Amino acid sequence: METRAHFVIIGAIVLILVSIAFFFVLWLGGNRAEYDEYDVIFSEGASGLSSGSPVRFNGIQKGEVGALTISEDDPTIVRARIRVESDTPVTTSTKAKLELVGFTGLAVIQLRASDKNAPLLKDEVRGIPQIQAEPSGFAAFLEGSGDIVEAVLRLLSEDNTDSFGRILSSIDKAVAALAENDEEIGQTIRNTAILTHNLADASESLAKAAEDLDVLIARDATGALTEARETMAELQILIKDVQVVVEENREPLNVFSENGLAQVGPTLAEARRAFRTLDEVLREIDRDPRGYLLNESTPQVNGGQE
Repeated sequence: METRAHFVIIGAIVLILVSIAFFFVLWLGGNRAEYDEYDVIFSEGASGLSSGSPVRFNGIQKGEVGALTISEDDPTIVRARIRVESDTPVTTSTKAKLELVGFTGLAVIQLRASDKNAPLLKDEVRGIPQIQAEPSGFAAFLEGSGDIVEAVLRLLSEDNTDSFGRILSSIDKAVAALAENDEEIGQTIRNTAILTHNLADASESLAKAAEDLDVLIARDATGALTEARETMAELQILIKDVQVVVEENREPLNVFSENGLAQVGPTLAEARRAFRTLDEVLREIDRDPRGYLLNESTPQVNGGQE
């Protein structure tokens, strides 16, 4: 009886283990059926992405990265095989993008659909559907991070460190000098404030003087314009009077210009000779007044004797 009981117990344990294994296989089979596979094509590298990285749809995690491979036809292309839940609406309008998670350097694949009416991608193609990844600023950042680190290292080189030290030393000396001359600096600031106040007062005085000058100029200019108008009016009256006189005496003036002017020339010549004779007589009297008065000498007038 005891031997039979042992066999029964062993058989029951074996049946339980087989049942567990069977249900586990069924669970695995059902689990596989709940996921769809897609290939995400990256043409600019997949830095920060690894097997097991999350796959999100509109920010919600719906799967993970299964494997990363390099395309045999083009070594610059990276192919990421992803597994997403079968109820995820991956359509023909769905785009993939590599995004950074925090500051850890790890990345996730973000899926987004732009057209809600587009058909499901898995129903439109045979085999493993492909999703083209869009350019990512994160990838460009990771590719340029090496240059950034190199630039930072150059900035922190020994020469630059020494320069920074000298700059800090100069700043420290300048601060110390300011502390030693704080009273003089304070006095300078006060003097500057007083000067500024005086300049403000002077500017107000200048503004007032300018206003007074404008008023004076405007008043004097008005008077000057009035006088100028009166003078011009008088000149116009005088010109009209002259024109009237000329019109009234036009014939006598014509006669004078024809006959009188002809006698002016000889008259002027005679007057010129008389003035010359008078000048010679005056010179002779000035030279020898006694002889001239006593008729001791005879003055020469126009080359002859008088």
